[in-house]
Amino acid sequence: MAAAKNAGKDIPTPEEAGVQIADRHFALVDRALALQAPLANKYIDGIRRKRPELTDDQVVQRVEKQFLTLATATGAGVGGTAALPGVGTALAVGLTAGEGAAFAEACAFLALSVARVRGVDMTDPERRRMVTLGIIGGERGSEIVAKALGKQGAQWSTVLDGIAPDFVMAQVNKRVKKWIQRRAATRLGGVWLGRLAPFGLGAAIGGFGNRAVAKGVIDASREIFSHAHTTTIEGAKKDERPSL
Repeated sequence: MAAAKNAGKDIPTPEEAGVQIADRHFALVDRALALQAPLANKYIDGIRRKRPELTDDQVVQRVEKQFLTLATATGAGVGGTAALPGVGTALAVGLTAGEGAAFAEACAFLALSVARVRGVDMTDPERRRMVTLGIIGGERGSEIVAKALGKQGAQWSTVLDGIAPDFVMAQVNKRVKKWIQRRAATRLGGVWLGRLAPFGLGAAIGGFGNRAVAKGVIDASREIFSHAHTTTIEGAKKDERPSL
C-alpha cells in the first residue's frame, strides 16, 4: 500500500508531463543539429566537389533521397509509436530515446543540407531550431511555425534571409514549445507511462508508412526553403545571400 502511494508521487500531472515532453523534444532537436551540422556540410561539399555540374535543385534531390533512406531506416520511430502531440495522424514524429533521436537526426541532416545548398545561414541556434521544428512537423509543423511568426510580424523569408531579429525567433520558439506542452497535456489525460509514447496514433505504420511520413517532411522542407532569398527591401528583391 505504502509502495503504491510512493509510486504515485513519481507520476507527474499532465501539465508537468507536457513540460517534460516539450523539453525533451527541444533537447533532441538541438542535439541532432549539433551532431549533423559537420556531417551535412561535408556531404554537400563532397557532392559539389565530385559533381560540380549539378544544379542546386539536383543536389537537393540527392539530399532528399538520402533523407528518405535515413528516415525509413529508423523504423517505428517514424511510423507511429510516438508523435509530436497534435501534429496529426499523417505525420508521426518518434520521441522515444532510440528511434526518436535517429529520426530527429535525419530531419536535422535534411534541414542543414538543404540550407547549405540554398545559401541559408544556419549558424544561429534559434533560427536552425525553428526551421528544423517546422520540418519535423511536416506540413502541419510548418504551418504552426508560420502562424507563430505572423503573430510576431514576421515571415519565413525574413527568418531564412537573416533579417528577423533574434528576439522574434526566440519568441516563436517559445510559442511552439508552449503549444507542444498544451497538446501533450491534453493527449496524456493524466496517464504517464514513463516515456514519450504512445500518443494514440496506433501501431507502427510500417515501411510504406514510414516512407509516407518522410515524404511529408520533405514537402515541409520544400515549402519552408522556397521562401529563402525572397525578402523585399524597399520594393527591391534581396539578391545577396548570407554567408555560411
